[in-house]
Amino acid sequence: MSLLNFASVLRKILFLISILCLGATYVRAQVTDDSTKNVYGAETTLFTTEENIKNNIQQYQIIDTSLTNTHNWDPVNINDYYYQNLGTVGTAMRPVFYELPDVIGKRSGFSVYDTYMKTPEEFKYFDTKSPYTQLRSVLGGNYRAFIGIDFSRNVNENWNVGFSFRRWTIDKQIGPLQSRGDLNVLSHSYDFQTDYRSPDRKYHVLFNFGRTFHKVNETGGIRDTTAVVDSTGAILYNQLFDYDDEDINLRNAEGGELRQQYHLYQEYKLNSLLQFYHEFDRANRMNIFNNSSPSAETDVNYFDQFLIRTDSTVDQTRFVYFQNEVGLKGSIGDVFYRFYARRKDIRFTGKYLNTVNPTVENYAGGYARFAPRENWNLTANAEYELSGNYKIAASLKVPFFSVSATSMQFASPFFYEQHFGNHDYWQNDFRSEQVQKLSGKLDVKWRDYLRIQPKLDLQLISNHMYFDTLAMPQQSNNSATLLQPGLEAKVKYGVMNLDLDYIYTLKEGTDADLFRIPEHFLTSDLYYHKVFEKKLEARLGIEAHYKSAYFADDYDPVTQQFYLQNNFEVPGYVVLDFYVSAKINTAQLFVKFRHINQDLIAGGYFTTPYYTGQERVVDLGVTWSFFD
Repeated sequence: MSLLNFASVLRKILFLISILCLGATYVRAQVTDDSTKNVYGAETTLFTTEENIKNNIQQYQIIDTSLTNTHNWDPVNINDYYYQNLGTVGTAMRPVFYELPDVIGKRSGFSVYDTYMKTPEEFKYFDTKSPYTQLRSVLGGNYRAFIGIDFSRNVNENWNVGFSFRRWTIDKQIGPLQSRGDLNVLSHSYDFQTDYRSPDRKYHVLFNFGRTFHKVNETGGIRDTTAVVDSTGAILYNQLFDYDDEDINLRNAEGGELRQQYHLYQEYKLNSLLQFYHEFDRANRMNIFNNSSPSAETDVNYFDQFLIRTDSTVDQTRFVYFQNEVGLKGSIGDVFYRFYARRKDIRFTGKYLNTVNPTVENYAGGYARFAPRENWNLTANAEYELSGNYKIAASLKVPFFSVSATSMQFASPFFYEQHFGNHDYWQNDFRSEQVQKLSGKLDVKWRDYLRIQPKLDLQLISNHMYFDTLAMPQQSNNSATLLQPGLEAKVKYGVMNLDLDYIYTLKEGTDADLFRIPEHFLTSDLYYHKVFEKKLEARLGIEAHYKSAYFADDYDPVTQQFYLQNNFEVPGYVVLDFYVSAKINTAQLFVKFRHINQDLIAGGYFTTPYYTGQERVVDLGVTWSFFD
């Protein structure tokens, strides 16, 4: 971005902010004048989650109206860079650090778009004294945009209904654009939720439905040519930061995921000692990769082989399951208990597979919590699936310390075991993977000025499943140990604040090289925060993120899998973002200057081999809440 263009953008932003601030000030004045009539707001808009209801945690909380994450709308930023993506919003993502799966049974094997999907556990169930609406709109540089709408209202004191809508439109960052609106990502999602409690408070039912279609026009990354290596074979990274002037591997390829889910939870309370509950799920997930008119210059040369046809590729898999869980729960003094049984019927199909892989899984499990006083909590849970997979976990939380331990064995995903597509074929018989994990964190506070939280994660992983350097699924017979000490800190000095998160990773064992994790990981936020006469809240800060150099996993858009590679070492790099956010009454505004240090040290950075990170752009957004 040239200085002239940057100045023009800045003038437009300042003008728009001025208009929004004047409008927000007018609204605030109207509300103040009407204060004797309007008694509704964030304090009267409460919500809880199904997890709280299921585990008898009768705790509603008010919605978050702080400025903490107002300036972040990219899921990578929202999650403090704990995810690796393909350089821009909406693209495939994977955790930077090894994570345990959510289930011990069979999974589809596709997860790169999970972060953009709203799961049944993430739904909020409201108790509103008035209709509640939240609108969020973001206009990002390089034709990146987001719009979100959330609505909830009580039909009566026992019944609430609500819905949400999300839309992402993200243009390509690399590769020659055909025109404005040459989309890299187009994503639509909508959902509905409701909950009802009988007047006698004995029966409670929750229901939600969600649908998301997340479509990505894949680029395949910057085209790898001999022009970007020197005489020794070393990659000349600075020659890969031309963004829309770079050549790309794919021009007519499209991937994505369509997901629909239905979820029902209901419970009946006999008394505090004994309650019954039932949970039902139906989910339908379809993952696709299409290349209907491959370019002879780029697309065709990108693929290693053609197994079915050479003129086009249409690969598709479908993962469908029905699940029923029944259980009983209750409280005996300070002890809460819950026992359950679950049946899950699964079908996994591929476009060119002859079988539907019907699978039935049966589970039994339990959960217990001992909470003798506030901020003191001991929990334990166990789950066993009849094929032999299991999870046993326990955690202890006290005001100054928390520790948790997990032992888990989980099944191989369907996609890892069987696949037949236009460019890949495999047939495997994998064993279950085992993980032993121990985590701990201290919490040391000194008045309101300083909070230090040293932390440690220790994981022993055996029979690890992964995609090798040929992008083929493999399973190791050995093990690896991941030792990850770290430190979280919050420092406050007057109106100045510093938030810090650092993790050091040490890998040991025969399988250590299967886990591509940066040795040093650091994220910080230095900001000024002040409230002016309870009318205007402002926050101005600079965020920094650093990962040391490492051979980050590459990405295969055909199979939607990240895989090992040994040729492209992603250099260590510090990314700096500057932001200003403000809150006036119920309106929150932000301006964010992404990657302000571009061209100071290098022309850019990489998130994934041959996928450049976000170039310097300006994002502008507003979130507005209404309570009537």
